Amino acid sequence: MNQLADPAVLQPLLTRFALRYPGVNRAAVVSQWSMNYMSIVLPAALACVLTRHCAIDFWGKEAVVLHDDGEPVALSLTAGPPILAPEDRAAYWSRLIHEHLAPLFITLAAAGGLAPKILWGNLVAIWDGAFTRMNADLSRDGFAEAHQWLEQATVNDGRLKLRGLQRMVESPAPQICACLPLRRHCCLHYQLHEPVEGEPPVLCESCPKLHRLPVAEQVSYLHYIYQDN
Repeated sequence: MNQLADPAVLQPLLTRFALRYPGVNRAAVVSQWSMNYMSIVLPAALACVLTRHCAIDFWGKEAVVLHDDGEPVALSLTAGPPILAPEDRAAYWSRLIHEHLAPLFITLAAAGGLAPKILWGNLVAIWDGAFTRMNADLSRDGFAEAHQWLEQATVNDGRLKLRGLQRMVESPAPQICACLPLRRHCCLHYQLHEPVEGEPPVLCESCPKLHRLPVAEQVSYLHYIYQDN
C-alpha cells in the first residue's frame, strides 16, 4: 500500500474524492481524505496488534485499502497477518509512522498545498479516538503501553513531537463530558460545509477555533453537538 505515496497513484483518488466537495479549498479536501484513510488504517492496525497479536503488513501486497470514488472505505487482507511479539510492537508502530505514513503525507501535503503538521495532527486525533472507542480507560493488556508510545514519537527529523499536536483539557461543560481533546492545528473540516443561516459552523469538539470562543458559546455548541443531535 505504500504505492499511495506515488503521486501518479494518489492524485486520481484525490481528484475523484474532491468531486464530493465542489468549490471547496483543496487543502481541506486533502486533509479530510487523510482523516478518512487513517480512520480505516489505524484502528485496524491497533486492533490487529493489541487483540489478535499479529501485524498487518502495510509494505507488501497483503493489505489493500478499498475505495468508493476515491474515498477509503475498507481494508482488505489477501493473507493472514503474521504473528507479532509484544516486544516488537514499538518497532511496528515506528515503522507504520515513518515508513508508511510519512511518505504518504509528503505526497498529500504537496497535493493539497497544506502544512504536514495538519496531517500529523489528524493522525494523533485518529490514534486517540481509536483507543477511546476500543478501551477508553486503557485497562486491557498492552493498551496503555501502546497509547503511551506516542508520547515519545517524533517526525520531521525529530523536529515535531506528535503528542504535542493534541492534548486533553477540562471541558467547559462537565455535565456533558469531563474533558475534551484540543488540537494545536485545525484540520480544516469546517470548510467542507457551507454556512447555514441560523446554525453554528460545523466544528469538531477538538477544534482550536471552538476552544477560542467565549465559554458560553463553547458550552452552547457542546450542547448542540452532544445533546441536540
